[in-house]
Amino acid sequence: EGFTQLTETQGSTRVVAILNAYFSDMVAILERHLGVVTQFHGDAILATFNVPIDNPEHARSAILAPSEMLSSVHTKVYAEHRLRIRIGIDTGPVVAGAVGAAGRLSYTVYGNSVNLASRLEVLNKQFNTQLLISENTARLAGDVIPLRLVGDVPIRGQARSIKAFTPEREQAAGTRPCDNP
Repeated sequence: EGFTQLTETQGSTRVVAILNAYFSDMVAILERHLGVVTQFHGDAILATFNVPIDNPEHARSAILAPSEMLSSVHTKVYAEHRLRIRIGIDTGPVVAGAVGAAGRLSYTVYGNSVNLASRLEVLNKQFNTQLLISENTARLAGDVIPLRLVGDVPIRGQARSIKAFTPEREQAAGTRPCDNP
């Protein structure tokens, strides 16, 4: 949250220091839960939990890792800044592999689930949440953490709405202190 303002007020060199500290912390958490970071894009992280490493508990891992990420962000300071984050999670088929131009390939994933997770991340703004989980992931994860239904939400660019969930104990995103609202 607030990446544009952070970049404007801190400048690019300072933002890189903040992001490097933040990314290091988040990658350690993701890897502890068998997540694989496929790319960093600006201030965003794209991670998978069943590709390329097979994980029968991928949906549970995909909920536990972000829960730990949010806890970490709420208690830590990154290069002298407190941060807030938003996360979207979906489970479904993807294509994984090297994509790009000849001699300039990057490993990544593509598919509707990637798009849906991204849309859920953005919808956190509308629902004043920090973590939105699709019904696909919630169903597969079972009772890993208590979830509450946010509602049937329309997804931009998609024909049907989906049920979205958030952790039952999550506070409104606006109630947490932050240096860069």
